[in-house]
Amino acid sequence: MWRDACTSRHSPPTALPAATESKMKSFSRAAIVVCVATSSCAGVSTQVREPPVVTLDASGLRSPELIVDSGGAVSFVNADRSVHQIYSPECPELASRLLHPGESYRVALGDGPKVCHFEDLVSPSDEAYAGTVQVRESPRQPGRP
Repeated sequence: MWRDACTSRHSPPTALPAATESKMKSFSRAAIVVCVATSSCAGVSTQVREPPVVTLDASGLRSPELIVDSGGAVSFVNADRSVHQIYSPECPELASRLLHPGESYRVALGDGPKVCHFEDLVSPSDEAYAGTVQVRESPRQPGRP
């Protein structure tokens, strides 16, 4: 008897009107689009920047003076027909192997501030293949002096 009383009081669920169901689907789709768009923007803001490039060609360096952040990187690209080899007396991390035509070399620099003068060991007296990389000071971390 109790069971009959409960079932008689409660009617089975009714279907939503078509207009309401359509609005809910549209809202769900819009929410998904917003979430995807927000996630995409977050991904863009955390992308790592490509390092500056020093191109060596027949006339010398295309970018002889660079400024990079502390701990940043620099790429050297040999676009010349001759071999080149990078060397720096102040920043040994800049030292490269022989770079044959078409080869590149990427190097991560240490902490700054510092200035790294570099030259081509194959042509050390040719000023066209000499340059500098200025490494900026590291930003101060909260809680550190």
